[in-house]
Amino acid sequence: MARKKRVSTKSPDKLSKQLARRGPHKVLRGDLGIVGMPGHVFTPADAGRYPAIAFGHGWLTSANRYRSLLYHFASWGIVVAAPDDQKRVMASDIGLAADLRAAASIVSNYSLGTGEITVDRDRIGFVGHGFGASAAIIAAGDQQLLGQEAPDARGVVALFPAPTTQALPQAAKTATAPCLLLTGAGDLDNVDANALALARDYAGDVSLRTIPKATRAGIVERPSVKSLLGFAAVDRKSHSAVRAMSTGFLLYTLTGDPQYAAFADAEAQIGKTTVVELDDVPEERLDSVSRLLGAKSGGGARQLLAKSPVR
Repeated sequence: MARKKRVSTKSPDKLSKQLARRGPHKVLRGDLGIVGMPGHVFTPADAGRYPAIAFGHGWLTSANRYRSLLYHFASWGIVVAAPDDQKRVMASDIGLAADLRAAASIVSNYSLGTGEITVDRDRIGFVGHGFGASAAIIAAGDQQLLGQEAPDARGVVALFPAPTTQALPQAAKTATAPCLLLTGAGDLDNVDANALALARDYAGDVSLRTIPKATRAGIVERPSVKSLLGFAAVDRKSHSAVRAMSTGFLLYTLTGDPQYAAFADAEAQIGKTTVVELDDVPEERLDSVSRLLGAKSGGGARQLLAKSPVR
């Protein structure tokens, strides 16, 4: 008879504090370049079969700037593939999404580390930050992308997502894997943040949470004396909350471990994160240009024109 997984008696808050710290695995780092794709691979050092995520970097930001976060995921038993190609000004969200699918396929079809580390291709997820968060959602959609077929994703984490192209809302309406959207309280819906709109468009189960005083730049590692000494130069409180919430969500959605179920529960109160109830937020109908120019909800561009004197 198969053993049932033992459910932890720890509260979500206690689990969150535990998940914010490094996990039990030592970590190996590799290079996707050996198979022709710029990027990095982080794996648990122990032999075994693991779930995996493909991670999308932010706009004009190298995957190297997320080393601490990616290392953290691997320390909790998750293989991470981080493509590092779409870094130019005119980067393509579809291009990065296709790279995420390709990277997930690569680590799923090759032995890693010393040859005793493999990925369970039935336990794949997508994670990204900013521009890369939007690419992660596009990767989880059901359309073919530059020859890359749609995978059967088990979970998606979008960190401080940013608007990209019309491909994003279209993909969100077809993505069915459970999704965690994490953003700052001031970045729910503005000219360069679209977490609220994504939560409304997303076809699958979605949990939208805000992190107090967090900013998009807070989880990107900055060049500093600290970084030269091996310490991540990030906003520690933001980074800690992102590590805990993302890791708990992935451990539940990718592995099915019931002790982390609260991290995928859209109503669970965990740590200092705030659950955003979509029904309680008035729906904005302004376009990005109108918001940038300071229009108020309900009037849009016409309201702006009404304020302008006739010349």
